[in-house]
Amino acid sequence: MVEEAKHKVRIHIDQKAYVSPNPTSGIDLYELGHVREGYVLYREVAGDHEDKVVRIDRPTVHLKEDEHFHSAEAPEKHYVIIVNTDPFVVDHDVLTFDELVKLAYPEPPTGLDPAFTVSFEHAKSNPHHGDLAEGGTVTVKKHGTIFDVAHTNRS
Repeated sequence: MVEEAKHKVRIHIDQKAYVSPNPTSGIDLYELGHVREGYVLYREVAGDHEDKVVRIDRPTVHLKEDEHFHSAEAPEKHYVIIVNTDPFVVDHDVLTFDELVKLAYPEPPTGLDPAFTVSFEHAKSNPHHGDLAEGGTVTVKKHGTIFDVAHTNRS
């Protein structure tokens, strides 16, 4: 697979000009524009169409010269979580053990009888931190619940 050549383009985030590599990633755009916690970034579109959300967990975002973006408070149906240091956007606030494992390991690990542990911090549910049991659920905050999902082999 050939990696795309990157060049720099001027874009505008919240009416401020920035220079960004193109293509870039969602997280890099959020960091470049200093998007506040609990906010999402929208790509402005022409005409009577709704502006498009740029997901923070999108690996590749193609930009156009002088393209405009703006940030706004995240709608109720967007929750930004961190799983094993990677940001993800989910559309519901109650996450299951299995959903978190699939986010952390999209390709199931190989090995005999794989097992997982899930720990969390800054959750909305009580307790706000701890270990999530297999089959359990946790309610996340709108932005900033952190998960650590580890893979082990049962012995």
